[in-house]
This record gives sequence, C-alpha cells and structure tokens, in this order.
Amino acid sequence: MTPENSDDDGFSILEMIVAMTILALVLGIASQTIVLASRSIVIAREQMEAARKVRAIMAQYDAGAESGGTAGLDAIAQSGWTVKIQPMGDGKAKLDAIVIEKSGAAGTFLTFMPVRQRQ
Repeated sequence: MTPENSDDDGFSILEMIVAMTILALVLGIASQTIVLASRSIVIAREQMEAARKVRAIMAQYDAGAESGGTAGLDAIAQSGWTVKIQPMGDGKAKLDAIVIEKSGAAGTFLTFMPVRQRQ
C-alpha cells in the first residue's frame, strides 16, 4: 500500500540545482559569444572604413604624382593620416614603398607603386 500523496511526482532540489547550473553555463557562453560577435562587427567596420580612406589616399597620391603637385598630399595630412614614401630598388624595377597610417586607428597599410618621373 502506497500513500496517495507521494513525493515522487516532481523534481528533487538536487535535480533543480543541476538544471539551473547547466542553464547558467549555457547562458554565460551565449552572452560571451554575442559580445565577441558585436566587437568583431565594430572592428570590421573600422577596417572597412580605413580601407576606403586608404584607397582615396592612394588615388590622391597617384593624381599628385601624375601632376607633379603636392596638393593631394596636403589634403591627406589634414585628414589625420600620414603618408611615408621610401624609394626602393636600384635596378630596372624602381618602386616607392608607401606606408599609410593613422595613429590609434585601424593600423598601418603598406603598398608599393612604380616610381613615376616627377617634373
């Protein structure tokens, strides 16, 4: 004969503690994943914007090299970006190493361009 009000009908306190612990771990991992994903999105946007700016700077540099003027480089300096040009190569292939950077921002970009005859 078993009593009508049996204690076997629900979860024990130990089962509830284990379930809550597992739930807390899963929610903690999920929240960290969301935080890391949002940081990655912000960094990717900054890098895309920096790459756009670098393309614009290279276009200004290229236009300035063709015209022989420095107006394009002056506009670059006012935008907070710096352009450093280092001539390379002694043989037939003469290149300019161009370093474009902005302090505290998306980093440093390096590219090489053929040397143009400046007037």
